[in-house]
Amino acid sequence: MTTGRGGRRVSRPPSRRLPRQAAFGVLLVAALATGRAVEGLMPIDDETAAPFERTGGVGDRVETRWGDVEVTSVAGSTRIEDPSGTIHVTGGVYVVVDWTYTAAGEPQLPAYVAIRDTEGRQFRTSVERNPYSSGGAAQPGIPRRVSAAIELPADAVDGARLIVTLQPNPEDHRRDDIAVIDLGLTGDDADAWAASEEPVEVAEAADGRGDAP
Repeated sequence: MTTGRGGRRVSRPPSRRLPRQAAFGVLLVAALATGRAVEGLMPIDDETAAPFERTGGVGDRVETRWGDVEVTSVAGSTRIEDPSGTIHVTGGVYVVVDWTYTAAGEPQLPAYVAIRDTEGRQFRTSVERNPYSSGGAAQPGIPRRVSAAIELPADAVDGARLIVTLQPNPEDHRRDDIAVIDLGLTGDDADAWAASEEPVEVAEAADGRGDAP
């Protein structure tokens, strides 16, 4: 109540302010709605952090920001001979990939080399069982011929792809270029190689294109 002119009391209209708790609730609902709208416009984190796959097949020159990769040949067996002359034997299949790498910008060499099967499993090169003859950092613009032998279960051969990238840690592959090369392998290749006991040579790394096409 207020006192008007002449001393007459005048009633104030009721306040339309929301209680603090109700006002907070309205703001919270608005914020959540806005957040959902923004989330709908933005890709999920896994997608924004995914590497950039540069794809190709055998004989294709796959270009990445750190260099070019070209697979020149693929062979397989249950046995390989590494560059030191040691024979390795597997109960699965060794896939031996010869490829050429040409560095871009600075001396470097891909440290992550693997084969990915159609189920997404990745099998990496390693010192003990899966030799990768790299020869150290390659000079920019000079092709480096390298070989990698990777042990797989026979059921991973059909549709296998070579994965090559610069950083050895998969956590560092986010938003980076990855060369993904379809090796053109089939179930028939898997069967033939699983039955072969003829060692496949893993060649020493060498500069220059050599006999590569």
